[in-house]
Amino acid sequence: MKRKRIVQLAFIVLFLALAGLSGLTIEFHRDYLNIPPNHLIGNRPSSLAALKDNGFPFSFLVIGDTQTNETAETLIETALQEGSASFMVILGDFVKEPDIWRHRFFLTEMTSEIKPSFPVFLVSGNHDIDYFPSGKKSTERRVTVDIYEFLYGARNFDFVFNNCLFIICGVDLRNPASYLDELRHTLSQKGRGKKHIFVFVHYPPKGLAEYIPAHLPHEEEFFSLLEAHGDVTCFFGDFHGYWRGQRKGVNLIVTGGGGHLKQSQPEWGKFNHILRVTVDENKMSEEVITLSKMTNLEDAFEEMIFTKIFAVIQNKSWVLYVLFLLFSVAAIYSLILFAASFHPRPTLKKAMM
Repeated sequence: MKRKRIVQLAFIVLFLALAGLSGLTIEFHRDYLNIPPNHLIGNRPSSLAALKDNGFPFSFLVIGDTQTNETAETLIETALQEGSASFMVILGDFVKEPDIWRHRFFLTEMTSEIKPSFPVFLVSGNHDIDYFPSGKKSTERRVTVDIYEFLYGARNFDFVFNNCLFIICGVDLRNPASYLDELRHTLSQKGRGKKHIFVFVHYPPKGLAEYIPAHLPHEEEFFSLLEAHGDVTCFFGDFHGYWRGQRKGVNLIVTGGGGHLKQSQPEWGKFNHILRVTVDENKMSEEVITLSKMTNLEDAFEEMIFTKIFAVIQNKSWVLYVLFLLFSVAAIYSLILFAASFHPRPTLKKAMM
């Protein structure tokens, strides 16, 4: 009898856990279906319309290589608790791979968890777009350039805010020099007379440090375009850490510590962080907001639900409700059997007596 009760108790725990997971999955699915159509995540005219120009000084946030994990969410929430910001830029690799369901997960997390009240501009990274088709990923789940721009707007994007020029460079791996044409055109049309110029690129150039991978194509031409202008600061991602330097008057900042830190990289600069950049008329300053190492089990579980379950059921949410009902009924039935084992029915012999 004791062994039977242990088995019954195990079934109760199992079915309650499955019912709870089904309930959480239903909640995640509701968040996914309720992504607001007018969200401010991406490089669109609607994001520019949401910018609030209140003059100097103003601040903005920069974070890189977040890969949609809880560390990045906590960093952003911490930065917002410590002060306001006019907007934020994510320096690429904001998902783990160019899979449509990972991008949907990113948008769901941004709009249901972080809920920024300001625009979030995006730099495309090598994990965000699938430039070269292969047999490893199904066609319907590939995030191509067209799909990326449908989700978030233009990869090459610029805007003027408080007489400062902000330029987002999207490096196309199929045509590596094309971003220079966009950069050259923007600088020639809007660069003159600006208080500050800020450039955001995912890939760092060569020569910064031996341990920082250099993948920026045509970096010499890139620098020659920037050196012709005044106060210029460039932000790069890709390297999962922090580095700061200067070249011929151009400020260079690598800040890709928003998410996973690689064990293989050296300790120098290896810490999770987000930058708050404060801009005044004649100067800029940066605050490095750090975070101690933390687990990302919650987001890993949620991402698994998106990529493994939602990708299968698509919009058939009724499946989730059926599973929740079945597991709940099974848990209640198991609980009834378990309770009944403590009150056995009288035997026939006892009844006759």
